Amino acid sequence: MASTRAAAGSGRRRGITFVVTAVVAVIVIFPVYWMIVGALLPTSITLSTDPPLIPTHGLTLHAFVQDLTARPVAHWMLNSLIVTAAVSVISMVISLLAGYSLSRFSGVGPTSVGYTLLLARMLPGTMLSIPLFVVFGKLGLIDSLGSLILADITITVPFTTWMLKSFIDSVPRELEQAAMIDGTTRLGALVRVVMPLTLPGLGATAVYAAILSWSDLLFARTLITNPDGWTMPVGVTSFIGAHDIDWSGMLAAGTLSMIPMIVLFVLLEPMLVRGLTSGATKG
Repeated sequence: MASTRAAAGSGRRRGITFVVTAVVAVIVIFPVYWMIVGALLPTSITLSTDPPLIPTHGLTLHAFVQDLTARPVAHWMLNSLIVTAAVSVISMVISLLAGYSLSRFSGVGPTSVGYTLLLARMLPGTMLSIPLFVVFGKLGLIDSLGSLILADITITVPFTTWMLKSFIDSVPRELEQAAMIDGTTRLGALVRVVMPLTLPGLGATAVYAAILSWSDLLFARTLITNPDGWTMPVGVTSFIGAHDIDWSGMLAAGTLSMIPMIVLFVLLEPMLVRGLTSGATKG
């Protein structure tokens, strides 16, 4: 009898968990679904008083074709890919070295540097945009993707450093010491021992850096004024005119902008799941 009640209680808990998960999933996915539907419907239907939740007619790819032919959406996406790839790679290199230093070296110096990085991450981007604009203006870097890459790195590195530190903390120091006894340098131990063991964490951190740089609008809007250097977020805002908004075109551009991140998630999904799981425990 007790086992029957326990099984029934476990079944109810699973049922409640399933319902809650389904409701949360619908709430999260619905805006994406509606963006895709809005991109496939004419603006007149999208802005009508009773738009169809599940449209059965009127669907068209005109907005996507218009975006790819009449607007430089492909060029915006290329700029975003360049910035995202550069920010991700540079951030990972800096964060790996910085996270390793914070994990393996103790004292006032490393601790102070670590909390300074954390403080920099807590500052809102609006406080950094004007100083960065002034500095890059004096260096002649305004309207270049290089300035945007450097600006995005200032945002991603503080957090990715602490992310990688937590993963490196879970790697036993004895493994590095054994490698150094065999003649490997500390840098060699980092590359040959620590990096392979923290590969899932590196993947999870790279995804975070990529998402952050891909979706950046503040720095891209501030530092890039030439349309030739626009990234995807800035390009999407150009669909908002002075008197009207091209909703179908904007939603189509937003749908296209999701594709690279979806591909990234699909490619790194096994690594991402392991990284998030291993980052929750140590030892």
